Amino acid sequence: ESEAPPAPRPDTAHPQPKNTKKESGKIAAVARIVLRAQMQHEVSIQQRFTAWNDETLKPGDTTDDFEAFQTTVSHKDGATLHKQVPSDMWCVTRRDLLHFRRVVSRAVREGRLLPTEMDPFDPRDNRIGPSIPTVCEQVIKPMTLKAGNVSWALMRHKTGIKCDLFVTHNWSEGVYEFIDKVLNSWPRRARHAYCCMLSNPQNSDIGKLISSPSNSPFAQALRASTYMLVVPNQRCSIYSRVWCAYEAYLAYSDSKLIFTASAPVQHLKRKVSHVVMIILGVCLVAVAIAAQFEIDDLGRLAGVVDSYMISGSSVAVACSIQVPAAIFRPSSATRVIAYASAVFSAVYLGFAGRIAATMCARNGLFGNYTSRSVIDAFGGVCLCIGAATLEVDRLWCIRAQQEASQLLTGYTGRLRDAKSSKDEDKETILRELVTSGKENEVDSAIQVLLDSGVSTPSLRTAVAHAGKLKAAGYWSLSMVLVSWFGWAWAPLYGIADMAERHWHFVEMGYCRSANLAFVCIDPGQTSMCASLTNYCRSPLEGPAVPLCLLNLLGGLAWLFSFIALGRDKRGFAAAALIRIVGIGSLPVLCPLLLLFPLEFSSKIVGIGVLAFAFTPVTLILSIMGPGWASRVPLIGPLIVKLLMLRISFECQRPDEAVLPTAEVPPARAVGDQGCKSRDEEQGG
Repeated sequence: ESEAPPAPRPDTAHPQPKNTKKESGKIAAVARIVLRAQMQHEVSIQQRFTAWNDETLKPGDTTDDFEAFQTTVSHKDGATLHKQVPSDMWCVTRRDLLHFRRVVSRAVREGRLLPTEMDPFDPRDNRIGPSIPTVCEQVIKPMTLKAGNVSWALMRHKTGIKCDLFVTHNWSEGVYEFIDKVLNSWPRRARHAYCCMLSNPQNSDIGKLISSPSNSPFAQALRASTYMLVVPNQRCSIYSRVWCAYEAYLAYSDSKLIFTASAPVQHLKRKVSHVVMIILGVCLVAVAIAAQFEIDDLGRLAGVVDSYMISGSSVAVACSIQVPAAIFRPSSATRVIAYASAVFSAVYLGFAGRIAATMCARNGLFGNYTSRSVIDAFGGVCLCIGAATLEVDRLWCIRAQQEASQLLTGYTGRLRDAKSSKDEDKETILRELVTSGKENEVDSAIQVLLDSGVSTPSLRTAVAHAGKLKAAGYWSLSMVLVSWFGWAWAPLYGIADMAERHWHFVEMGYCRSANLAFVCIDPGQTSMCASLTNYCRSPLEGPAVPLCLLNLLGGLAWLFSFIALGRDKRGFAAAALIRIVGIGSLPVLCPLLLLFPLEFSSKIVGIGVLAFAFTPVTLILSIMGPGWASRVPLIGPLIVKLLMLRISFECQRPDEAVLPTAEVPPARAVGDQGCKSRDEEQGG
């Protein structure tokens, strides 16, 4: 889209060129280009806003576009429009929030949004931003006044859009901080959000709108929504304010899914890239070392050691390092552990990758144990991915600790202790809470949110049966990836091993009748006879390959179900995967990794246990979720407790800061306004 070029500033204007024909021609050409750009810009604006729809403005739209839109589209009187459109349709979209952030940012750059004595924000700051009351006074009110005293939401969507996400906050945060948290935590199935500062008509009498809490726009929008997003801030707990407490009561009464909004991790890509660079560097060194050894026809280094023998110790060390890195709380020590895991994983990948590349060049993808070498290299890639995501988990954990601390600041654990600038509002709300008889239940629901990061009917049921579930809404990405990759790697390796051994035994002539008769007739060769019998027949004839395929299908089924599950059930599904498949299957995987001498029958037993015990139990529990699992008589609460038991250790002294400055710098305070509620700031 063409944009009209800005007019040159007086202090940067170029001196007038000499009056020559050539230069006059250039001036005329430039003038034509500028005129054409201006005409295209005006036509673009007219075309863009001729038809009104839910997505009027695109992500690239500018403030000028929106101001042009305000001058070309006339609204009805704001009071009339808000009476015609139900309050549960005063909503905005993700695109609206993105556009609003750009509007505020541009207003700051152009000096139209200025710091105040109460909010001395830094105009150069792009992470916290001016406080919401300041933005309301200097941006929202003036712009909505021009549109007929409507709310920002109805200025964007005059017919309204149905609410399915309710955002609760208390106006104590910066506007950039608020928008970034909401956008980063927006539920997948939500489309339209009720956000008080944008949904309510800020130029109207807000006190009149909220005079009856149960019939207020907040209450009606919350009843219509499916999700409630709680936005913590650096000043105080939102539940120290009575209106936020009342919204928690309504959300609990209507069985809403309540989630905590979280900010995007600062410098996430840069920090993870450091681990990736370590992995690449060590991997290249390992490849160079492996290149010094000759690889024989069976994929063995120096004719003695094959890929999984040379890297078995690296796998064991990398896995043993990733477990403490995932369960210890973030600190410099866990960062070192993550880097150590990356080193050993890269060593594994380097040796296994070198052998796999050499074998593929000689044999293609099959023959002389080539496919097994390729799957070994796949295991190295999986471990390296797990090592890289350890850093992601560490940064996510730091952020989660910050959010939990913000929600606890100033919260006493009882809604009746919440404050309000208007005593009559608090009296009315507390009277309704007491009359409902749900005061203690709402306190418990909020405590579930503070403990777990999520408060849903399923989790609240699980807590009622099994007790407190700490951090149930969080899960370790690295441990989930490593456990699932192990689940997929084991059957793939088993299939490749069976096929390659059958091919090798046939090619070497071990399966000839004379050789079988010679070996099996000797009583001392019973074990060898059993191996020849099993590996000489087609892999499809025995039970090993079908069992491996069953395990592989189970892993894929779990992955798809995990993607489809809601946020409240993912933590439980992840715990089931890590503790049942990841830990329970170690007796099956470790012998394969470390080459413990197992008979063929023992391998079949191990694969069968994985297929008929671990796989179905993990799938069933993951689909049931914590709520239904906790209702299983006798063993249900115990299963939920064991799976959700939070194993975590302090890696730093209690007097050390939870958020080191080097990791995530502390947020700037939003001025000296203190912890104000919405009813103190136009009720928005």
